[in-house]
Amino acid sequence: VGLDIFWKQRKAAGDMQKQTKTYMGPYELTDWLCEQGRFGQKTPDASINASGRGIFIHRGRVKHVDPEVLDKIKEIRKTKGVTARHVSDSEIEERLFFPLLNEGFRILDEGHATRSSDIDVVYIFGYGFPAAKGGPMFYAENYVGLPKLLHRLKVHAAQAKQRYTMNKHCLPVDYFEPSPLLIDCVQVDETGLTTKMLAGVPRVDAVLQVRRSGTAYSHL
Repeated sequence: VGLDIFWKQRKAAGDMQKQTKTYMGPYELTDWLCEQGRFGQKTPDASINASGRGIFIHRGRVKHVDPEVLDKIKEIRKTKGVTARHVSDSEIEERLFFPLLNEGFRILDEGHATRSSDIDVVYIFGYGFPAAKGGPMFYAENYVGLPKLLHRLKVHAAQAKQRYTMNKHCLPVDYFEPSPLLIDCVQVDETGLTTKMLAGVPRVDAVLQVRRSGTAYSHL
């Protein structure tokens, strides 16, 4: 999906700071690119002999980051009072994937999907999630671990809240706020009730079954 689609939607809505489940800020860099008419591979720039220009300069199958983008990032960083720091691979993975996993719990909690495997199947066959990892919900329980997922979401949520409450240039975000269903799953684990669950049943599905039936967690 091109940057210009959501840029145009926000312009049409008359709110360039608008955020939804589909698109969210920060927008400073992407809006600047759109205002320059640089939409990636579909917008060639003959002045620099580029077959496409956006974040990258494309020349056929070869691409590299546009130096002007790097300069713009420095300008935005200065405006927002952000100091550059090293970001580890694990932090990048957490910031990219943990909100996705959290949203999976929200989808189940809100009744948009019946079971965790519904989400896994959609993401494997519809979005290219690595099949070897079993889908996001399977990955969350069997690779990340739900206690770790909850803990790290709380850490990132606190950091995000500190940023947007202390810096007017930062937009508020809630995608790190842990889903109540995830919290319940971890609490069930901490009370030792997981030993009463049927073998092979994902924890989230077992907790969902209890919540939907209105019975107590002691029945797991």
